[in-house]
Amino acid sequence: MKRPKLIQICFLLLLCIGFVGWTTYASGQGTKDSAGVAKEAEKYMPLLKGNLWQRMEPDAKVAFIWGAAHVILIENVLMQEIPELRRENFSAKVVEARRAKISAGTAMTINQMISAIDQYYKDHPGQFEVPVLRVIWDVGIKPYLKTGIAGAPIK
Repeated sequence: MKRPKLIQICFLLLLCIGFVGWTTYASGQGTKDSAGVAKEAEKYMPLLKGNLWQRMEPDAKVAFIWGAAHVILIENVLMQEIPELRRENFSAKVVEARRAKISAGTAMTINQMISAIDQYYKDHPGQFEVPVLRVIWDVGIKPYLKTGIAGAPIK
């Protein structure tokens, strides 16, 4: 009777050692600087920036905005249903800004957002490397917020 118990304890001990080793290895993978991680990620999923945005068809621009809005909507529904997921993140700030715009009577349609993005790149011709989502943040979200992501001050 004692032998199976000893085997179980040894197995659990090995499992714990393996888990600790894996988490140590995985946490060491995060030591890359954020610029290196961003460059690596762009190899597989490049950010949409102004140089490509300016060449896109209107329907593709609508699809991009609509897709981003759906991702934000899904994340916010999940945050409402699963309290552990609630964060003051980008999605939550988009919803906060939208509510502020609606109450102020300045809510934007998808086409108005596209026009605002187009205008930003026309007004800033040297900033075509700025990601479209950054432009959306600066033009359509940030002006309607009291605090930034995770309560950080708005710059």
